[in-house]
Amino acid sequence: MAEDWKIQRDRAACLRPGCPLPTSRSYYAVLQWPACVRTDMCDACFQDHERRCPAGEPPIFWRALRKPSGSKEPTLDLNSLRALFDRLADVADDRARALRYFCALLLLRKRVLRMVPPRNAEQERADLVLGDPKNKEAAPIALFAPAIDLSDLGALKEELMAAIGEGNTPPPAGPSEAGQPAP
Repeated sequence: MAEDWKIQRDRAACLRPGCPLPTSRSYYAVLQWPACVRTDMCDACFQDHERRCPAGEPPIFWRALRKPSGSKEPTLDLNSLRALFDRLADVADDRARALRYFCALLLLRKRVLRMVPPRNAEQERADLVLGDPKNKEAAPIALFAPAIDLSDLGALKEELMAAIGEGNTPPPAGPSEAGQPAP
């Protein structure tokens, strides 16, 4: 089960001369699907990657921030996490649905999403029925909890943090851009 959740990191350095990725405060994390490989890219490299994607298949990505100096907590960009949550809705794969469920839990905790009453039979069967407090007219989102062996929870947490966390490169000094506490 843990191997199903393994998100590999592409550790290859960017081939573009002068790529600012190693010192960038923020960058794009791109999840290559179905290989489940995360690649970190600077803004310019991401734009090139996005242009090369087939029409109708946008990349699965989120904006990542490096930790401020001396911080022991990961910095979480809630807007990027919400965008990742929305993009995973279009991926028909059990791992993507499970990752979306865990993103939903983080977004619930940070009050980006909220629980709403079910409106139909499918939502009655769902484990979570979510609404966007900023867009009250949007249809509720029904999510079903993934089947997880309790012994795999530690590995799942590590994989989710690897998916939304930042690289191992030391951050430059400066104030936090996210201004959000870690989950």
